[in-house]
Amino acid sequence: MIHAYGRPDPPVPRLLEALAARGHAVKPAAAGRPNGPATLVLAAGAELDEMAFGVLLGAWRTAPGARVLVLSAIGAHPDAKEKRLRRLWRIEESARASGVPALTLRLAPMIGPRSPLWLRLCSRPRLPGGGRQLLNPVAEEDVVETLDRACNGRVRWEGWYEVAGAEVFSLSDLARWAVEAGPRLPRGAGAWEPPLPELREHRLCEARPWLEHFGLASPPLRARAAGWER
Repeated sequence: MIHAYGRPDPPVPRLLEALAARGHAVKPAAAGRPNGPATLVLAAGAELDEMAFGVLLGAWRTAPGARVLVLSAIGAHPDAKEKRLRRLWRIEESARASGVPALTLRLAPMIGPRSPLWLRLCSRPRLPGGGRQLLNPVAEEDVVETLDRACNGRVRWEGWYEVAGAEVFSLSDLARWAVEAGPRLPRGAGAWEPPLPELREHRLCEARPWLEHFGLASPPLRARAAGWER
């Protein structure tokens, strides 16, 4: 059973829906310890009460088979400029110190045929900084597969990983692919995910530890995007 704490920010609700579609039982986290093996999902959210989830972690510490999954973001750091990235760092630290087996995944910008970032790029918006920023975008389907493997017990539940593509592309590269995918979407389609202020704090990542730990072989992203015609 997957227990989601609070009302997490995007993209977490969408990822949990994808896990539910794969047969995982997902429900909101309730107060107290769970009955039987369970996974607690922690992420940043507008209504996050850090003291309350600290109490919750204390209860989970005594539950047999309990574990914590932190869905964080690239850029999480105690000195990050963006408040949400600093909050994600504190969540990571709380999970690591809880005494409950914890796995932390820092998500890179996700793209896929229905991903908000991809849909926003398909609307041909003005790109921040002229689109020069370099990123390690990751296919959303690879993120879902990663979560599925973790929740199915197919990987060791430990450490933290940057869930990011092995290839480096500029934002303008991604925008060009979106133009090639088909007609322009209406203005305002999709969303900047992550928000632009957070995106500016992203740095380049190392994908190998994630791919090796989860046994993934991610195909080239450009070839995959070519199949997302509208």
